[in-house]
Amino acid sequence: MKRSNDALLHADQALYLERLELPRDPLLVEMEALAKEQNFPISDPEVATFLGVVTKARAPRFVVELGTNIGYGAIVLSRAAGPEAKVLTIEYSPEHCTRARAFIGRAGLASRVEVRQGKALDVLASIPGGIDLAYVDCVKEEYPAYLDLLVPRLSERGVIVADNVLWRGHVARGSVPESERVRTEVLRSFNAALVGHPELMAIVLPLGDGVAYAVKRAS
Repeated sequence: MKRSNDALLHADQALYLERLELPRDPLLVEMEALAKEQNFPISDPEVATFLGVVTKARAPRFVVELGTNIGYGAIVLSRAAGPEAKVLTIEYSPEHCTRARAFIGRAGLASRVEVRQGKALDVLASIPGGIDLAYVDCVKEEYPAYLDLLVPRLSERGVIVADNVLWRGHVARGSVPESERVRTEVLRSFNAALVGHPELMAIVLPLGDGVAYAVKRAS
């Protein structure tokens, strides 16, 4: 869902890239429309496409998503990972869990995707390890804590993808609205910790609202 005009690209560049996209999946288009109508913060379509490409390349067996919302990311992840993969997606809102399960069922993925209701930090802390791919699109103020919990739980060559890490461009600006100051400072700390982490190779990409992409180094 496009919540606003591109903050990172010039308008002509954004339009050109949109024209390159493949035909949209009808269920995802329906979910994008619902998200726009109800102001549900799901991933932008180009971020979802990137997520699918990364997932297909990694071929994970166990995927964890922090922040289910209505199930948009979980469907993209599960489809790209394939029938042998398990996707665990975590969502605090019971109402969103119900919506997500319905969409995931319509996608024919109910046996491959578990929607677990709870706080992301609590559920993540209960996972012993073996995470091949993690997608982070949850409480922005908790991103550094997610990173601390995720890295030791990643499998070798495990991948982290985190959305919204440029936060409407605020992380690069000297002057930030007071209402966005805390999130902006936290995301700056997360980005620095990610790209400087000794166990990761990482980059922040100017895609959508900013996407961080990291791979765990071989031991």
